[in-house]
Amino acid sequence: MEVKIVENRKLAGKDFLLTVEVPDIIANKIKPGQFAMVDVRHFSQTDPLLKRPLGIFNIEGKNVSFIYRVVGRGTKLLTEMEDKVDLILPLGNYFIDDVGRYLFIAGGIGIGGVFLAAKKFLQNGKKVKVVYGGREEKDLSAFPFLKKYDIPFLSVTEDGSCGKKGLVTDFISEFKDYRWVACGSSGMLRAVKNLAKKIGVECYVSIDERMACGVGGCLGCVVKTKSGYKRTCVEGPIFKADEVEI
Repeated sequence: MEVKIVENRKLAGKDFLLTVEVPDIIANKIKPGQFAMVDVRHFSQTDPLLKRPLGIFNIEGKNVSFIYRVVGRGTKLLTEMEDKVDLILPLGNYFIDDVGRYLFIAGGIGIGGVFLAAKKFLQNGKKVKVVYGGREEKDLSAFPFLKKYDIPFLSVTEDGSCGKKGLVTDFISEFKDYRWVACGSSGMLRAVKNLAKKIGVECYVSIDERMACGVGGCLGCVVKTKSGYKRTCVEGPIFKADEVEI
């Protein structure tokens, strides 16, 4: 689906915000935790061939936003897109709002996978806390949005340049009566999973895998679970932490 680009701007460091306008019927289908496959090519190009998976960061009316980080040629090309972009959405499963307290744990660009759930669940009257971590302050590019929607959060940086100094796992053990929801690097997810198991907390993880099709046909994004291999793009990206190998 070809859509209009509303804005595509730099936030901080290597992080950018892409906002597109989609039809109402599409915007109304989107659930927190889902993602899109976004074309990074200009329309005259044939390379790179594959779209990139981006978590759906926010929705305002018809406007759908994504936070992405420049890590290679594809995301660098995406920063140059100005008028229109081709994408497929919404894809994947989503977070269920069925308890009273949620702790969202985001590592850097992982905020793109949990922000919409934190915003929506807070608006639904649930108790919400976001622990947002990165190596340094520039990795925490979604600060303005957490503040805009009055989402309670704690910032953590490894170098102490913003908020608490350390790792996100140093500051979450006290939230034992919350459901944990984490999105970030595999190392962070593994540490969160192990801590949740140790102290007996229910935990879900949103897993970011390389994808080719995004709709379950190519089997290129499978992850190993207790019940066999599962496709991140269809059965995921959200899994119960104790059921998936990270």
